[in-house]
Amino acid sequence: MIELTVHSTGLNSHYDLTDTIADSLREHGAGDGLAGVFAHGSTIGLTVMRYEPGAVQDLLRTLERIAPESPAGVGRYLHELTTEDPNGFSHLKSSLLGTSLLVPFRDGALAMSPSHRVVLFDFDLKPATRRVFLDAPRTAAPAPHTDTVTEKSL
Repeated sequence: MIELTVHSTGLNSHYDLTDTIADSLREHGAGDGLAGVFAHGSTIGLTVMRYEPGAVQDLLRTLERIAPESPAGVGRYLHELTTEDPNGFSHLKSSLLGTSLLVPFRDGALAMSPSHRVVLFDFDLKPATRRVFLDAPRTAAPAPHTDTVTEKSL
């Protein structure tokens, strides 16, 4: 398993991990298949998107409408009342976006549209060092022999 480190600045920061993921998979001898990407934390999220300022702001605004930092008419999130941690909205945004992805990897590259990027979002209030784990099939060594499968009658 491969571990990446992201030094996040916190609230609503975002990081394009696409090239780092592709380079890491290539360096570790990943073969063709689906690469698993997992962001370790409950206040961060992963997505595949067109990574440009308008799309980023649209996503952040949409998530803010669904899980605002200060919920109107409610006061505080129940998470904040039970933990005294003022980041209930961060956990909701992470849950909405998700913390894991599968991305196709073929011929030493991510098999995605050139305009699509793997992006990590951090919704927490403070800077933190974030960990992202990658796992993918290794390039298989040639098999020493080949088995033949035959049909058996019942």
